Amino acid sequence: MDKDTIQQIAAEVVARLPDTGYAWLPLVVQTLLMLLVAGGAAILGPYLMIRGKQLATKHDFDAIQDQLKATTVAVETIKSEVSQRDWAQREWMNLRRTKLEALLETMHDCEAFQDQLSHRAIEGNYEAGKRDPMGPFVAIGALYFPELANEIYHFSQKWRELVIMGMNHAVAVQELRVGADLDAFRTAQNTYREQRLPVYKELIAARDELTAVARRLLVSIMGMDEHP
Repeated sequence: MDKDTIQQIAAEVVARLPDTGYAWLPLVVQTLLMLLVAGGAAILGPYLMIRGKQLATKHDFDAIQDQLKATTVAVETIKSEVSQRDWAQREWMNLRRTKLEALLETMHDCEAFQDQLSHRAIEGNYEAGKRDPMGPFVAIGALYFPELANEIYHFSQKWRELVIMGMNHAVAVQELRVGADLDAFRTAQNTYREQRLPVYKELIAARDELTAVARRLLVSIMGMDEHP
């Protein structure tokens, strides 16, 4: 508050006071006002500074709280996403392990089925329209184990080669029986066995290779070191 303003206030105060006849009264009022203003500034100044700091501190505190809440939400979201990914990865690992076991089971089923059909072919009773275990075998491999595509293909090709060979032999045996040519029948049987044997050995080799690769894959899926 400047000096002119204080003088005007003092004059207004004196004007409103009863007439006392004292000429020095305006000066006294002015002096008192100046003291009050000076004292008020001395008192209010630090108060206002402290209050300002408190308001600023509260504002900063509120901002920090808001930031902390946002950070907490972000952390919880990330934890949830990571947990979900870990769960999905574990489920996929367990599924692959189970399907790998199913793949090997169907592989052995294919081998056993081939042996049975071979015996029927020798008897001239090859029923190619029966259940085909190769379908599930190839399907499991295609869906879950693309890294085993070569081994699965090799095994399936040798298996189907034996199927066609057996089918052709069964037809030949039936025709030879009709003609009742015993020597030709025996020759056909011996020829079939001789031709089938190397292909069957290749099938067994393909089975062993697939088994070995599947074992290494299982160790990799489980995240373990393979021990001898």
